[in-house]
Amino acid sequence: MGKIVVAMLAVLTSPLVALFALVSLAGGAASSAAAAGQAIFDPSAEAIEDIPPQILSLYVQHAATCAGLPWQVVAGTGKVESNHGRFGGAAIGSDGVVRPAIIGIPLNGQNGTAAITDTDQGVLDGDRVWDRAVGPFQFIPTSWTIYGRDGNGDGTRDPQNIFDAVPAAVAHLCPHGSITDIEAAIFAYNRSTEYVELVLEWAATYTGPLSAVGPLVGGYAYPVPVGYATEAIATRPHHDYPAADIALPMGTSLFAMTDGTISVAIGNAGIYAPGGSGRCGNTVIIDGIDGARYTYCHLSLVNVKVGDPIAAGELLGLSGGQPGTPGAGNTTGPHLHLSVRAYGQAVCPQPMLLGIIRHAPIPPTAAPTSGCISGQPTTDWAAWLELAASS
Repeated sequence: MGKIVVAMLAVLTSPLVALFALVSLAGGAASSAAAAGQAIFDPSAEAIEDIPPQILSLYVQHAATCAGLPWQVVAGTGKVESNHGRFGGAAIGSDGVVRPAIIGIPLNGQNGTAAITDTDQGVLDGDRVWDRAVGPFQFIPTSWTIYGRDGNGDGTRDPQNIFDAVPAAVAHLCPHGSITDIEAAIFAYNRSTEYVELVLEWAATYTGPLSAVGPLVGGYAYPVPVGYATEAIATRPHHDYPAADIALPMGTSLFAMTDGTISVAIGNAGIYAPGGSGRCGNTVIIDGIDGARYTYCHLSLVNVKVGDPIAAGELLGLSGGQPGTPGAGNTTGPHLHLSVRAYGQAVCPQPMLLGIIRHAPIPPTAAPTSGCISGQPTTDWAAWLELAASS
């Protein structure tokens, strides 16, 4: 919205739009699980490198409130408008505020802009003569009046705060709760076909591989994309108690291992303070129909809420764990921490994960409580599974 360019909307034949149509068909963030598993597009390597984790999780979270709006389009808009809040040397603080404030040029009819005289008495843009676009999503004051949001619940709608600006941008792109024409939605944000094309180019850049959990096996699903379903990853011991750590890039899809109910869903854990609480950071816990409890730690985005029924293979959220980022908790690097409790005690997830890979899943009540801790005698889980199958 930085420049208001009057142009006729051309019909774009971007293959990206067809690609994004698959996102809705494949499940999206709020879907129910399909029997064959759920598929979505993960962030590309370029997205993980270019988009600050703090704002990436907001793009995914708020895009999920609009049916038909891929998070990559929101991210592409944020890139074009302000380089994700970094235009002119600005940076996003831990409170979400962009400093220094991003304020556009006067909308005085020059430099390709429309002429818009002051409408906010300079409150948002510091200009009492002309309006200016403000914040990381470059809202003009009149648009902020319509779409501005108080996303962090502090009682203030601040276009310079990403917690407010991202949901406001989604509201602008998707004013009715769903969209069927991505190009038209972007065009309504900024009336320029060149702008639409540029946003879609960035959206394509940020779109990673199709991530799928694959077929369900005996009511169980692997908790991360199939690219990480290797025997070496599945059987790696944990450092100090029965659990599993799976190294993953920030923003990787996480899936429910079994049917059940969400008993814990913490998505606002903030930044971990050493010596304080919140070692797990953003957390999801599933009370499985198999009687076990599954805990997922260090999420960058939680996509479920307490009380939700969940099915094996359904999307829970996105991985995190980058030290110092919101929701990471106590961690040394990006990963999923997974623990499983059965009959009141922690069991080793390793044979369960390996069993899913081998299409011979075992219930958590059959998993042992030892053999998966570094520095202690560890179990050859492949041999253990073979022995269990023959007994």
